[in-house]
Amino acid sequence: MLSEDIERAIWEKFNLLVAHSAVTGLTRLPIGKLRNDPDLFSLYEATMREVTAVGRACGVRLPADIVETTLAFVRSLPPDHIASMAVDLIRGKRIELPWLSGKVVALGRQYGIPTPANAFIHTALKPYVNGAPA
Repeated sequence: MLSEDIERAIWEKFNLLVAHSAVTGLTRLPIGKLRNDPDLFSLYEATMREVTAVGRACGVRLPADIVETTLAFVRSLPPDHIASMAVDLIRGKRIELPWLSGKVVALGRQYGIPTPANAFIHTALKPYVNGAPA
């Protein structure tokens, strides 16, 4: 099915990708362990809410229930699912952080949208952008 609003479709996927990459990467844990810990899953949700706010500030018409819908999908993922960025971190490879949480933080600054969860994750993972720090 073709999307009538490609920008919206991209941001819907970006919303999931940022949260999943950020929190599984930061913790190096699969989604099942994140879902089972209310504090970690709260961080997951917070990153997603920030992406949503930034997307809307950029003019993207995201659905009112995007976070709830995406979290419902996340709850259906196999418990051992982990983002490729987390796998790359574990293996000491370069990571996509600047284009994910880093981009959310930059756009948040540009549009005056607070992004504390993504900023924390970006700061914590920044030393690993080019692989394991020497």
